[in-house]
Amino acid sequence: MAGAAAPKRSGAYFRGGLLLIALLSAVLVAALTVIVYTNPRLAIDAAVARALQSVDLGPLSPLLDFYRQIGGPYAVEAEAVVFAIILTLNRASWRLLVSGALVSGWYFLLVRLISRPRPTVPDVLHVTEHPGASSYPSGHMILFAFYAVILMTCLGLKFIPRRWQPLGWAIAFVFVLVGAFSRIYSGAHWPTDVLGGILIAIAWLSFVMSIRWISDPVLDQPS
Repeated sequence: MAGAAAPKRSGAYFRGGLLLIALLSAVLVAALTVIVYTNPRLAIDAAVARALQSVDLGPLSPLLDFYRQIGGPYAVEAEAVVFAIILTLNRASWRLLVSGALVSGWYFLLVRLISRPRPTVPDVLHVTEHPGASSYPSGHMILFAFYAVILMTCLGLKFIPRRWQPLGWAIAFVFVLVGAFSRIYSGAHWPTDVLGGILIAIAWLSFVMSIRWISDPVLDQPS
């Protein structure tokens, strides 16, 4: 009773750990953005891309097209499905869902500010996808990270038993990792574009989850 009646401290409105992650990620995004703006073609980008593209995927090749579709031509439909599933199964998470989805705004802002050429042969071994917008950051990766984190946070924490939640997060991580590989392997993005997209998603999602008014209905509910 006494704890409930106690006045709120300045930090009571935020989750300190998540806010720190958001700030550190934002600093890394800023540093990376300066690097790719001043050096659009990095030798390390080309080296990493060529190394990954030398892998023989064999029957797994169609998986890359699936990632391209849900992050590009069918991104709106994929996001609508995610919204529908989450709102049906955990309506209390609507604040976090809507706030998290605003991460796409950072893509539209930065892709207009940073006009970075996409990879071309012979910088990379092959280019099988030719998107029209600037290369930095990867909008696909922002969406992939959003899908993984928001589904695990809004549904995984509620419906997956606590002892199995690390496995859920591991699956979410692998989903993002394969998505990152797909964007580099296709030649659509430089590795730093992909890294930038992931960091932007981490920074924004950590920030909105650090705000208790947004995240408490999700993070404080019993699992």
